[in-house]
Amino acid sequence: MITYSWSISKLDCAPEENGLTNIVKVIHWGLTGIDENGVSASMSNSYPLPSPSPEGFSDYSTLTEATVIGWLENNLDVEYIKSKLSNEITSQYNPPITPLPLPWIKVEETTTTEQTLEEKIADGYNPDAKDGDEDGIVQEGTKWERPLGTEL
Repeated sequence: MITYSWSISKLDCAPEENGLTNIVKVIHWGLTGIDENGVSASMSNSYPLPSPSPEGFSDYSTLTEATVIGWLENNLDVEYIKSKLSNEITSQYNPPITPLPLPWIKVEETTTTEQTLEEKIADGYNPDAKDGDEDGIVQEGTKWERPLGTEL
């Protein structure tokens, strides 16, 4: 069984429109599904609202999370979103078919080892390099060229 929960991260509002103030124009939402084993999937998006009529307008200060979630549930295809989340959770247990390398073609193993500081210095790296010409580039002209302020 999957338990679903909504989250509202932000409401974008118009300060004034047709004599109304603080009108919610965009709801930034998330929906998370979690199964009994703690495996989860999430989806987030934003939903633009049409301009409200004066008689259907809710004052911003009176809005509750439940009210805003109700707007989403009345306007989004919630069953479709839940099915996508359910499928994503299921695929974590049963990964989809993926291509594997052909077994008769052997791939050479390559191991890369990072150079020691001494090897880098012997190869032209200067650990105390400064930006001598103040163009924002340190180690200019070497393979260690990096923007000023880069920390290693």
